[in-house]
Amino acid sequence: MDNAILQGFLNKGLIDIGGDDTKLDKLSQAAKDLGDALKKNPSKALSYSLIAFDPNAPEDDPVVQEALAALQNRWTTYRNTFAATPIAVIRAILLDALVNAAAEDDRVGVCFIASARNALPLLPVDNERDIWVGIVEQVERRVDARAEEEWATPETLSVQPMKYHVPTLTAPDVKIGEASQTDLQNAMTAAAGPSYHHPQQGGVATGGNPHWPQQQQQWNYEFGKRSGTAIAAAINAAMSEIEVSQPDMAEPFSKLATAVSGYVDDTLKLISAATAGLQRRTNLLWWREALYSPSAGKSYRELPPSVAAALMALDLFETVPLFSPASVSAFLSETVLRLKGAAEGGRRPVRDLVAEAQDHDGLASLRAAAGNLAAAPDGRGPLLALIGHPAHTGARNADYFQRLTGVPASSELDAMAWAGWLFRELQASKAATDASPAKRRSAKKG
Repeated sequence: MDNAILQGFLNKGLIDIGGDDTKLDKLSQAAKDLGDALKKNPSKALSYSLIAFDPNAPEDDPVVQEALAALQNRWTTYRNTFAATPIAVIRAILLDALVNAAAEDDRVGVCFIASARNALPLLPVDNERDIWVGIVEQVERRVDARAEEEWATPETLSVQPMKYHVPTLTAPDVKIGEASQTDLQNAMTAAAGPSYHHPQQGGVATGGNPHWPQQQQQWNYEFGKRSGTAIAAAINAAMSEIEVSQPDMAEPFSKLATAVSGYVDDTLKLISAATAGLQRRTNLLWWREALYSPSAGKSYRELPPSVAAALMALDLFETVPLFSPASVSAFLSETVLRLKGAAEGGRRPVRDLVAEAQDHDGLASLRAAAGNLAAAPDGRGPLLALIGHPAHTGARNADYFQRLTGVPASSELDAMAWAGWLFRELQASKAATDASPAKRRSAKKG
């Protein structure tokens, strides 16, 4: 395993293992175990990140205890090396686990980046800045590449030809009719004259034409009439017996209709997927211009700026997919700036903003979404856990605020930063439990 992260903490003097490479290997193994646990359960990514970022993480936090158990499993005598609970070591192996898991699961990357962008600027990690900058940029580039790919609108589309197996059709079955030779012969004989000579019977009356050919006109008329009638009757009799059985075309035409319908449906889905990014951007522009909240059913201008900003974060979150470019957060900030008083409202303590989100009537939809996405406070977690479970023990406790969130009590945010914070937490909380594929498979070029 690459020990660059652990080595970075060693080089900064943040952890001390006495230059013993075997101990470094034990730390690496513990980080791998935590990374494997994270891959199996990405929902841990958010709490892992919030502890990894905080030099003042509480020793009894569940994540700290989990990491200590992993360390104990790989290094049973670690307590002989460290006089107190090695929070810096725990943070280092958690960070290593997060980065390695994020390389295989983009959902972990979303949690990591969201937490980093929110919490790191407020935490006392100046002496670790060199470590964090490179790591955050690396993970963010990977996640943003996936988001840009999913939002992209291709210049051209390749539609494959429709696949249809033409069935082999049987030839029509024709039954040929036949005229009676005897009947036609007798009828023609009767048309020729009143009698004829039979080799055995001698003269036989025909009962037909009463005239002989010598009588010319009389005979001609009778012969033509009687012979025509006889020939027509023979032809009609033969025709009436002709039968043509056509092949059954119902099934082939049914299969063709199904194939065409499926092909058109697949093509429309391809076009819809290809233009989804453009449609999203169009919808976002409309939303920004309208400044209307679909969840509240009113204009954002009817609400206080901080409340409107929080509601904007929720509405944007419910509009865009999990993997969204970093520019979406910037778009949100610019939209908040369109609100009257947002720029002049100044900064407010984060705890006050959380309390407002817990109580304000206009943010009921945010509380409902937060309650569904984030579990009740239990150790380090997002601000959404406090917002979504305001009645939970400790959710409103000032003494527990920093312990449960990692956010220093003195931290302040303006309306734009508050909206971005909530949007990123909503995205991270969704990523922690989302069923999206861990990695996106790039479409094959056709």
